[in-house]
Amino acid sequence: MYEIKNHPILDIPESEIVEFLFEGQKVKGKKGYTIAAALHQAGFPIHSHSIHDRQRSLECGIGKCGACEMLVDGNIRRICITLVDGVKEVREIPKDYQPIYTENKQKELRIYKTTVAIIGAGPAGLACRETLNKLQISNLVIDNNAVIGGQFNMQTHQFFFFEKEKKYGGMRGFEIAKTLAGDNHDDILLNETVWDILEGKRIAIKNIENQEISYVDAEYLVVGTGAIPFMPTFENDDLPGVYTAAVFQKMMNQEHTLLGKKVLTVGAGNIGYLTSYQGMQAGADIKAIIEAMPNEGGFPVQANRVRRLGIPILTSHLLLKAIPNDKHDGIIGAVIAECKDFKAIPGTEKIIDDIDIINICTGLVPDDQLLVKGKEVFGINTFGIGDAIRIGEGTSAVLRGKQVAYEVAQCIGKRYSYEDYLEISKQYIDSQQHPVRILEKPYLPSSERMQAKPFVQIDCLYGFACNPCAFACPHGAISKSSTSTVPAINFDKCIGCMECVYQCPGLAIFGYNLSKAQLFLPIEYHAEEGVSVFLIDNNGQKLGEGIIEKILKKKNKTNVARIKSTTLFGEALTNVRGFIIQSKYPKKLSFKSPQKVESETYVCHCEDVSVEELLKTIGNRTFISVDELKHTTRMGMGPCRGKRCIPRAKQILRGYGIEITGDSTPRAPLSNQVTLGDLYNPKAKEVFVFPKNNNVKKQNVDILVAGGGIAGSALFRYFAEAGKQTILINYDRGASWRNIGGGRPTFSNPDISDIAKHNLELFKDIQKVYNIDFKPTRYVNLVHDDATYRALDASRAWSDAYMVDKKDFQKEISPLWNPKLATYSHALIANDCWQATPGRTIEYIRGVAIDKGGVLMEDCELLHVKKQGDKYYALVQTHANEYIEYCCNHFVNALGYSAEKFIKMLGLDTNTYPVKHQAFITRRLPMIGKNNDALDMVIDRRRYKGFTAVYGQQFLKTGQIIGCASPGCDPNETRQNLKYNSKDFLEIVSEMFSEWIPNLNSIGFHAVWSGYYTEPRYIVDPENGLLIGLRGHGFMLGQYLAKMYVDKYLGKKVPAYMDDLRLNGKGLSETAFK
Repeated sequence: MYEIKNHPILDIPESEIVEFLFEGQKVKGKKGYTIAAALHQAGFPIHSHSIHDRQRSLECGIGKCGACEMLVDGNIRRICITLVDGVKEVREIPKDYQPIYTENKQKELRIYKTTVAIIGAGPAGLACRETLNKLQISNLVIDNNAVIGGQFNMQTHQFFFFEKEKKYGGMRGFEIAKTLAGDNHDDILLNETVWDILEGKRIAIKNIENQEISYVDAEYLVVGTGAIPFMPTFENDDLPGVYTAAVFQKMMNQEHTLLGKKVLTVGAGNIGYLTSYQGMQAGADIKAIIEAMPNEGGFPVQANRVRRLGIPILTSHLLLKAIPNDKHDGIIGAVIAECKDFKAIPGTEKIIDDIDIINICTGLVPDDQLLVKGKEVFGINTFGIGDAIRIGEGTSAVLRGKQVAYEVAQCIGKRYSYEDYLEISKQYIDSQQHPVRILEKPYLPSSERMQAKPFVQIDCLYGFACNPCAFACPHGAISKSSTSTVPAINFDKCIGCMECVYQCPGLAIFGYNLSKAQLFLPIEYHAEEGVSVFLIDNNGQKLGEGIIEKILKKKNKTNVARIKSTTLFGEALTNVRGFIIQSKYPKKLSFKSPQKVESETYVCHCEDVSVEELLKTIGNRTFISVDELKHTTRMGMGPCRGKRCIPRAKQILRGYGIEITGDSTPRAPLSNQVTLGDLYNPKAKEVFVFPKNNNVKKQNVDILVAGGGIAGSALFRYFAEAGKQTILINYDRGASWRNIGGGRPTFSNPDISDIAKHNLELFKDIQKVYNIDFKPTRYVNLVHDDATYRALDASRAWSDAYMVDKKDFQKEISPLWNPKLATYSHALIANDCWQATPGRTIEYIRGVAIDKGGVLMEDCELLHVKKQGDKYYALVQTHANEYIEYCCNHFVNALGYSAEKFIKMLGLDTNTYPVKHQAFITRRLPMIGKNNDALDMVIDRRRYKGFTAVYGQQFLKTGQIIGCASPGCDPNETRQNLKYNSKDFLEIVSEMFSEWIPNLNSIGFHAVWSGYYTEPRYIVDPENGLLIGLRGHGFMLGQYLAKMYVDKYLGKKVPAYMDDLRLNGKGLSETAFK
């Protein structure tokens, strides 16, 4: 474990030295670096002990597991993401640790408002942000790191990009990150970890520096959380010294800490090649790379650059176990074996010794827990980008981020260039193509041209998405037509300037001057001029010798070594691809015979669950669910939430013929630690934070009505008519716009009947001055048993209704009524009922209010409401995405199913809840009711097949049958999704209407939809600003309820039952005829 003080690519900043105590010893660290870096550089790799007292070191390196949790100044922190700045003491958490009370000093609870929340400030997230900003769509980026860039900050190599105009190609990862973010970093929240996604599209975050909780409210969610390394299960895989590539790379390239200098890399793919190469740059000796597959993976140019260092790559080799040192705080070797089909071949075991770190590069697993949970909360407004959806190169991540920005714009309805979207999409697809071999050997000029002047060759034999070389040549000698071709050189244009040599991301361009026996080779590590070197090919084999004449320094830090060959001349020089300093040429890899090594194999490091325990639990079964394994062994119940151990268990148990079904369920807190004290802070004041350049306007108003259904619109009217300065805000089209347009006075409660009768008069008055398609109708209440008969018959005392026998149904209901139907004995036919068109009715009511000076704010969302003194303050977001805080004398909540959220903000509790009801309408029909009139409202109130009522009528204006069905169990339908309909509903209405009138069997559905009834009681309470809970009766009761509300507010006389409608009143119950 060593501090990196010099690096050929990275600038190591000067940092202030700080000191803290670790278990009583003074440890020095550098300001701006993590505690983990300081401890490792000081020789303290042990951060915790497992349940079974095993020593644990870093495991993820990015704050997503609990391996490095320690007590930092008395508080539990993950030291891989906690800086040394200001730290006084660090110690291991004792087994008997007793938490102590800590005061929550957070003064403000920030709630950020944005259109798009992007989780992850890596390449994908920043690219998405860049494009959204161009499209002028507000967004907020959340990342748990102290700097932007994500994985790109760990990447010191040049990146592959295929571009029409040079932008990113050839830039190093950390440089691209800065470019993507631009100069303006507003609306990027750093050091913030997302620990849950809550209902209502609210993202819960915690600052890992000050531990403060905040929330982000957004309409769209983009998840770019990257990936986590896959660590295969092998013996002693949890020893300090066994690290994933993510840990090795982050500590090396960000924390400037080399975890070991003698490295065995496991995995011959791009990650293995790059981390091995970067390890060499940082000063490590890469002993070997082993790969279980019979062939190498990744890009050939990446493999070539590693081979040119003389690093041996052993394919068909498997890592079996790590060999610990005496203290078990490090490793000294590894047991490997030849393998076939990922199974070790007995008798081929051998030891690689003299190593102090194993760099595990065996692939990545999408870190998709937030994506999975996001889809449950945000639904189709959730998008995945980068490695969170598909493991790929950084190039793909950037392009997918841009692509998603356009897809969000499409969902919003924002104008954008579809051609740009198609171009980005094509590039994204191309970027995922695996390199395909095009050439057997590189293009070379003719012998005459080789002798005439210097030239280059491009050892890029595979077609893939990369073309920085096409921009590198100042003379236009290099071209690449597509992602499926290789670069072509026009040697007539090439003058041998060597400008292209240092600009190839794959270090695959080499220059030659045969007349001077000179080679121009890319170099990205330190070498002295004048030293002797071996000239080598792509496999690291010696071809000759030479001397470094000059290191030509380049701005991008890929320098060019001009080497004079001393033993190789002429065209034979064109076989040279690199060099190795003679004094550093690696020794041939040697092995030792296997020996007995103490070892254990734990699949779950958090809970110490071994392979043996899993096999014992599973027994003779061939498959088992993740949940069962979790609850019987505790595997996956530790801080990492199963992100690491469940993939490991699936992999190792597959070898025993056992399948694990399912995946771990994302559970909060999804990252980092959240305490009860973090969330319980009654003193914190809620503060809304809005997008930049969108300041909150302040306005005063007398009355603010929230909710533009028929009740809210009627409130708007009556307050305006009373001379009150009134604003109505409405955001969506609720039940008032979706109801089936009928009203009746028949209720089991005479007070409700009285309200309905007054409401009917209001409809009649409107029809006199404005056509709302009002029509007097009847309600036909079908009788199926004695109890129903008695209840209906009793209601005749306060309603105009009469009872008819079933033999008269064709005469009284419809001539097409089914005479064979024996389900019903009688029907109560109630007069003084009505139908009207809901939309036209609401349009008129609002129009009256507007004529009286009322202001309608359509598509205006209520965000927050509070009461201070005798004033209400309501924060809204307008259609134009402006924010206004209204200060009003009176606030009315008439929001229907969404009312409860704002009721709680005012410290009230109504216990209301929305129940989904489904409806349908048919195609047009001739009139099928009594006397060739429209069919009256027919109601069956049986509890039948999961429903308590099926009802419907025929609209006079269109002839369409419109109907509904009430669910038999409200809890089953509470808060159900309105965007889908159920098979049960479609079947029950089809059965009932077809049985009533068989001719309807042949009529087609025109539309099917859903709406909410707000249960369980009406609440009309001016004192608390509530007109809610209308139970699906808003159309038949809402206008008069609103009139009573306003009259009560103005001090006018109202019916005595108004007192029962208060929040604390006894209520007006209606069960028989709900």
